Amino acid sequence: MRRLRRAGLRPRGMRPRLTALTALVVAAPLLLGVLVLATLMQRTLSSNLSTAAHQQAQNVAAIVESSGPSGINAQRQDVQEGFTVDVLDAAGRLAYSSVAHARTPLAPTRPTPGHTTVTGVRQFWLPGDVHTPLVVAVGVTHDDQAYVVQVASSQQDQHEAVSAAVKYLLLAVPVLVGLSAIATWWLVTTTLRPVERIRAQVERITAARLDDRVPVSAVGDEISTLAQTMNAMLARLQRAQSAQQRFVSDASHELRSPLATVRAALEVGSEDGADASWLQLRPLVDTEVARLQQLVDGLLLLSRADDHGMRLRVVDTDLDDLVADETLRLRARGEHRTVSHVTPVRVRGDRGLLEHVVRNLGDNALRHARSVVQLSLLPDAAGAVIRVEDDGSGVPVAERDHIFDRFVRLDESRSRDAGGSGLGLAISREIVRAHGGRLGVTTSSLGGACFEIWLPLQPSLSESR
Repeated sequence: MRRLRRAGLRPRGMRPRLTALTALVVAAPLLLGVLVLATLMQRTLSSNLSTAAHQQAQNVAAIVESSGPSGINAQRQDVQEGFTVDVLDAAGRLAYSSVAHARTPLAPTRPTPGHTTVTGVRQFWLPGDVHTPLVVAVGVTHDDQAYVVQVASSQQDQHEAVSAAVKYLLLAVPVLVGLSAIATWWLVTTTLRPVERIRAQVERITAARLDDRVPVSAVGDEISTLAQTMNAMLARLQRAQSAQQRFVSDASHELRSPLATVRAALEVGSEDGADASWLQLRPLVDTEVARLQQLVDGLLLLSRADDHGMRLRVVDTDLDDLVADETLRLRARGEHRTVSHVTPVRVRGDRGLLEHVVRNLGDNALRHARSVVQLSLLPDAAGAVIRVEDDGSGVPVAERDHIFDRFVRLDESRSRDAGGSGLGLAISREIVRAHGGRLGVTTSSLGGACFEIWLPLQPSLSESR
């Protein structure tokens, strides 16, 4: 088998493999069945022959017992055709034989009077001629003299009958195997035809044609399930490609604005006698550079989270302190009224990252509020809930999952400065997920958006890699 594989004779493709396997599976039981049937036929015919020989031996034994060996000649009609009869005396000499000029007994068996032995019975069929006869020997007495009656019969006729049946059955085996192979080839071809269509369609699909789909048959079998799974995978790839394209476009757009500002400021500052202008432009350049740094840091954080998961420096963290600090920070800005409702809760988490989340949600609420921002912290059965609410326009239901994607703004027309970088909510959700928590948005009782964070008391080790 290894040599065949090295020589390239191993069947390739599913159809020849299944066809060869089917032929083997069908041929092996058929051949075994032929041997079993031949054995059963051989035993049946041998049993019938043994019964007939035994009856013949009993008939001759009765004659010898009543009249002696000489009585057989007068009743020669009792010896049926096909049987050979010998009568041996106590010394083992032939007292009578139905074969002229016989010199040796039919068998060496010498049963005592009243006993019977059978020798030479074939239990299994084997090819070739049969030379051993079936012999039935019966021990009898006549006038106080012991005799042995031996009746023999050739088993060649029975063997030839079984051999003929085996020959015809063996001729039928390749026919049945061939029909099974043809049926298997046709069935596998028919079954794999949809798979071939799927393969051909997938081969034609490129990065520019991810909107194409593979055909789905209406049969509802495993092939249909495979096609549906392939289409679902193509849909995910299409969404991933679209997200990647949007990401590249948005990142380019986000970086273009601060870079253009910095470049213009540098050009103005490089002009002769522009020292005074440079002093005025320096804060603008610093602001844009900080914005660039924040954007790059956010992209790097998300990239690391995608590749290896977010690494947490887990310590005991008082969430009430984080919420209180954020409340003071928002009040210090003085843009809107800020209120808070805090219940002390301590969790295990990365204080710096959790502070980043609360600050980002606070800035987001301050940016969209009309007059009020509200922060609250409540204990939960298995963790804590932080809510950041505002009285702004809120988030439409259809956009509540979309806003956590990267570079997403609900109002694309508003200024970049007012809208942020579009990474804050995406980063916040990744941080909360790394702690084993959840971040979602609902409608606030104030009328605007309510961003709700649920954090477990202990972060999952599988999340904080």
